[in-house]
Amino acid sequence: MLEWYGPYAQLNVAGVAGFQWGPAIALRLGRRNVDDPVIAQIHEVHTTVEGGGYVGYEYDHVGNFPYRLRGTLTVVTNAGAVYTGARVALNASAWVPVGVRVFVGAGVGATWVSQGFNETYYGVTPADSARSGLRAFHPNGGLQQVTSWAAAVYQLDKSWYGGAMIYYQRLTGSAADSPIVTQRGNRNQVTYGVGLAYAFR
Repeated sequence: MLEWYGPYAQLNVAGVAGFQWGPAIALRLGRRNVDDPVIAQIHEVHTTVEGGGYVGYEYDHVGNFPYRLRGTLTVVTNAGAVYTGARVALNASAWVPVGVRVFVGAGVGATWVSQGFNETYYGVTPADSARSGLRAFHPNGGLQQVTSWAAAVYQLDKSWYGGAMIYYQRLTGSAADSPIVTQRGNRNQVTYGVGLAYAFR
């Protein structure tokens, strides 16, 4: 089964009930032509495609109180095209029906990154510092962010679904300590939106 969420997609090729594994691909947007006049002086980062794989397990409970639990571990890299090293994401989620067509869910996650990733996206080189006025910063790898989300989905018909979600990210470690974040950004980010989905059956 193919799952596609915005810039990320994964294909489950496992043939074992409950277990999931397969290839994963993600589009990571770059940093260029930004509106912030200070960040505009920091080195550009090109948009890149990341590739890797994932493993997971999904449990469906079909008793008097049905629910679905899922956990996944994803590893992706861009093979040094923009950054060196990799990203590792661990995610868990739960979904429950609250009506014939209505489902609600929530999840948590954490992402670890290589030093090369943080240097590309959160580092400030001496040349960057001279142009922007931000202090030079050489980050380490490690835990980059923790996330949580809540969502509601309504089944419109056999294949179409509508939904709404709120998504929270908190940067941690070297990513949170970067002057790009502490002086020109915010370690806490909240994203929300609505959308449509189509299920191929």
